[in-house]
Amino acid sequence: MPLYDYRCPEGDIFEAFFSMHDKPDTATCPSCGQSASSLMPAIGPSKLNSAQMRLLDATRATAETPEVVHSISGARSKKRPSTPVTRNPLHQKLPRP
Repeated sequence: MPLYDYRCPEGDIFEAFFSMHDKPDTATCPSCGQSASSLMPAIGPSKLNSAQMRLLDATRATAETPEVVHSISGARSKKRPSTPVTRNPLHQKLPRP
């Protein structure tokens, strides 16, 4: 059976087991006896060493401390080739970027 979290009006949080079919929206708080409302469950990756979890960790790490680029990668040793120019009159009607 799943474990559900509830919060009473006093601020106390407690856990209760209910089947998924019989889970109520409110439960009685064991400490104060008032009606406690259900909290949203924390849903996330269930496997701690999964590829999804590693991706989340890597994304969080780059957001907090991004890598600084000091130079352009793959520096060119040759001059860039020129773009060929077409003389076709139909190509002149195409939109330009």
